[in-house]
Amino acid sequence: MMFRIGLLCLFLTGLSACVATPSGTNLMADQTTLLPASQQSLRAEAAALDARFHEAGWVAEEHGAAVQRLTGMLMFGRGNAPELSAIDIYYRDAGLAEASADQRLVRARLDLAEAASLVDELALETQGVLSDPAVTAATLTDDLAALDYAIGDARQALSLFHSVNEQNRSEGDDITSAIGQFRTAFQGLSAAADALADHRRELRGAPGS
Repeated sequence: MMFRIGLLCLFLTGLSACVATPSGTNLMADQTTLLPASQQSLRAEAAALDARFHEAGWVAEEHGAAVQRLTGMLMFGRGNAPELSAIDIYYRDAGLAEASADQRLVRARLDLAEAASLVDELALETQGVLSDPAVTAATLTDDLAALDYAIGDARQALSLFHSVNEQNRSEGDDITSAIGQFRTAFQGLSAAADALADHRRELRGAPGS
């Protein structure tokens, strides 16, 4: 079993990709007590966002599906099983499979508000790390990996809700405004992550680093 996990980590572009996932946070559990509170908070918020986005079906795959499919392909030659589309996963997980278009738009509007709030909270945590003088370039690497994973979740969710809107909108009733608010939150998180990456470069170039 350990061989399979190691093989998957090597296959999936290295350790940072592994530790950025909620299951991967366990790999850093022994290290987080040594981190500043701001970084511990950022990583916890990123893990909570990722878990919620998967739980709610806002991302294209059920959580763990990609790794499970890859394991099957590597170990057993599987990988051709039929898959649900992103929008069908969302409808199923939200209990909307048999719902009307109006009901789907009402639920999507609520979900977009929650998703935007989670993204905004993570961006705020990122600002806290940026202003913390105790952080180091070395420890920021895992923060950036966690943010990259969260940004990927948000990007998939944005695409999903665009599809929901196109499939269910009617004259005078759509979720375009809610999507715009979520996009603004997404852009804010992306900008915060870019600023943190710039900060890591500055710390690496500082005297004595």
